[in-house]
Amino acid sequence: MITPKNKLVLVASCLLVFACNSENSRYRDTSVLERPPTLALQQNTQNTPVVIDDSVEPKKKMPGLRSLVTLREEPSKGVLIEQPITQAWRTLGVALRQSEIKITDYEKGKYNYYVNYRSQSVFTNVLHYLNEEEVKTIYLLTLKSQGDNTFIQAELASNNEQNSQNADGVVTKTGDDSEGLIDAIYHLLHDDMKTE
Repeated sequence: MITPKNKLVLVASCLLVFACNSENSRYRDTSVLERPPTLALQQNTQNTPVVIDDSVEPKKKMPGLRSLVTLREEPSKGVLIEQPITQAWRTLGVALRQSEIKITDYEKGKYNYYVNYRSQSVFTNVLHYLNEEEVKTIYLLTLKSQGDNTFIQAELASNNEQNSQNADGVVTKTGDDSEGLIDAIYHLLHDDMKTE
């Protein structure tokens, strides 16, 4: 049995289907839509080689400074960057901020960075595990100008700079891993630094 309410729903449904099915030209006419530009292509009739300008394509940059960085062992271990000292100062700062080596302080006029570096040696890691807390070791990175190049050296910072007390106020001795830090900085600058 069809009730008046059902009749109304049926009529409304039929009208809706009819309205959707109708041929309305305003929805089918695409002449007013914007068209993409037409490019004029010239054929190469003279068999001359086609030169492709790749300056527009983005160049893939390798991470790190690669050939600009050298690890030196003599007279003292350090990293040589083929950049003037002011540029090397900025480069090292960017590299340190991209790594796990944290800058704790700096002296721009003297080209010194104070960094917190956790040694990767087995002995130091065992000490950290036994103490159940991380002992922070502060190192001094010194940049020295050598003509157009810059030499970076690392040494353990003074006792005043160290934060080597545990929760009981007992000063713990930290090992000097300046050479490990230099190795880490070399690999950071040479291989891992993100360049733009």
